[in-house]
Order: sequence, then structure tokens, then C-alpha cells
Amino acid sequence: MMKKASKQRLEIYYFGKGALLTLITIPGLFFVFNSLQKQMPAWSTKFCWPFFCLIAFLILGAIVWTSWRECKQAVSIQRLTDELAQQVNQEQGHTIEWQHPVDQRVATLTKQFNQVITRSNQLHQQEEETKSSRDEMMTNISHDLRTPLTAIIGYLGLVVMQKDQLSTADRNKYIQTAYDKANQMKTLVEDLFEFSKTQLQNASLNITEFSVGDLFAQLLASYEVEAQEKGIELTYLIEPRLIIMEGDSDKLARVLMNLINNAFKYAKGATFIKLTAQVRPNDQVEIRVTNDGESIPQDSLDSLFDRFYRVESSRNSKTGGTGLGLAIVKGIVEQHHGQVKVESSQEATSFVVSLPIHQVATNDDEGESVSD
Repeated sequence: MMKKASKQRLEIYYFGKGALLTLITIPGLFFVFNSLQKQMPAWSTKFCWPFFCLIAFLILGAIVWTSWRECKQAVSIQRLTDELAQQVNQEQGHTIEWQHPVDQRVATLTKQFNQVITRSNQLHQQEEETKSSRDEMMTNISHDLRTPLTAIIGYLGLVVMQKDQLSTADRNKYIQTAYDKANQMKTLVEDLFEFSKTQLQNASLNITEFSVGDLFAQLLASYEVEAQEKGIELTYLIEPRLIIMEGDSDKLARVLMNLINNAFKYAKGATFIKLTAQVRPNDQVEIRVTNDGESIPQDSLDSLFDRFYRVESSRNSKTGGTGLGLAIVKGIVEQHHGQVKVESSQEATSFVVSLPIHQVATNDDEGESVSD
């Protein structure tokens, strides 16, 4: 807020300036009229002095109005300046409620300043959220790496410290367990690397044309053995039968692999996993990965694509997931300017990916490479 003393000083200055102008202007006007009367004797006293008084009154009014206007503008700008100075010293700024009917240019400046403050506050909030999210991510990474690492050290320690007392069967069991835990760490590190690439603003995409049907066929062929072991039927349906779209086929294959793996791990009681693709309006391709396993709780649907999120109450699930698979899916889909969501009911659960048929480069895609 503007100090009262500053306001009073400005008022005294501008009204003093107005009084000085009056003292200079009125005598000068009197001298001019007096000279005119001497040079024009035809001017009567009745006509000359009333006209002088009218002109003097108008000039005095103009001086008073101008002084008032300048004073109001100076006081308002001073208050604005004080508030701006106060904002500079604050970590997070607040918008200024400032209106001045006399000078709309300053009002426009204030409006633009408020827009800058609002945007700055949004960036500050995003930075705080990013920092909090980063801290949470580091905690989760430390937890997920420490758990298998502790097991590896423990089992290999038994093999080293008790090598003479251990039977061959126990030794092989401990080594195999340590090996499995090492592979678990390797999977987590690979997922972390893939996830970090999806978060880069200038991530490189190798855009090519490919057949969705061929991609489906190649992926399902690689899961035939696992599906037979678990008694799950793998099928796919394309409508129309040939869909040619643009995208990074390797990354989109990773999307489908993560969704299929997710179905194998978490869709308890599933008898089928079905991949479908349809052309939708506005040149969109809708890809669904559907299974008839156990449904996902409704209160978990909005959080499924958060990193390290698992539906299980315990983070140390026995499914072997890292909690990054669906976050990677979301990141890759968004890199392709698409969207992903999940629909779940008692009958079936579907992960729905919507992608544009053609990839149009934008200003944010400076790192993308396009090949024919």
C-alpha cells in the first residue's frame, strides 16, 4: 500500500504547480486585455472585462482540471510502483487490483503484468509439483533397487561365507535366486531409462509408415508360448483389414508389449487377450487391448498411468512389475500426440489408445526425425 505521506507530497506538488501557473497566467492575461483595450478604444468596458473574466475562468478551470488529473495519475502510478516493488521481494507474486479511468495505457500495462504474474505463479506451482514428484520418484527408485540388491547380497553372502557347509542344491538355489533378483534390477533400470526418454521434450521419434495388422501379428506370435502355458487365447481384429498409419513402430510396439504384459501379470482368471484396431473420425486410429480377467477397481482407474502405481496394496507385489510400464505407455502415446485411457467392468477390461493416422510435426517436435 502507498504511504499517506507520499500521497500528500504528490498532492501538494501538483496543486502548488497549478497555483503557480494561475499566478503567472492571470496577470499575463490581464496585461494582454489591457493592451488590447488601449489599442482598440471601440471596446467598451462592458464588453471587455466580462469577456476577460470568462477567459480567466476557463483558463483557471483548465489549470485546476489538469493539475487534478496529473495528481491522480501520479498518485496511482506511485501506488502501482510500490506494489510492483513489493511483488519483486515476494517468492510468489499476487495479481494487482488496479484500475485508473484517466490513463488506460497504465491499466493495460497492469493487466499485462497480472498475466505475467499469473503465468509465473503457474510455473512456480509446476516447479514445486515437479520437485515433489522427483523426490517421490527417487524414494521409489531407492526402494525398488534396494530390495533386490539386499537379497542379492544376502544370498551371495551365504554362498561365500558358508561355501563349505552348503549342499550343492542349496548353493544352486541361492545363486539362482540372486540371478533372478539381478534380472529384476536390470528390468527396473531398463524401464527407468525408457521412462526418462518419454519425459524429454525433444525426444527423437523415427516416424515411418507401417501396417497395424503386421505389428499385431508379430507381437502376438512372440507371446504364443506364454499364452499356451497360461491357457490364454490371443487374437486380433483390424477394421478395415488394412490400416496404414505413421509413427515410431518400435516405440508403439513397446506400448502394446507393456499392455499385453500388464494383462498377463494382473488380469487374474483371464481366458483371452484381444487386440483390435479401428479407424475413427478425424483420422484417428483406436487400438484396444482387451482381456476378460479380474476387473480394476474404479477408484484406481485415474491413477493407473502414474509412475510406480500398482493396484495392489503392497508395493512389493509378487507379479514382478516395476510400476513403470503404464507410465511408459502414456509417455510414448503422448509423444505421438495421442491419448490413452482404461475402461473396466465385470465383463472385460480394455486399454484404449487413440492415435492420429498421420504425424504432423509441431514446434515442440524439433527432435523428431521423419523418414519415408
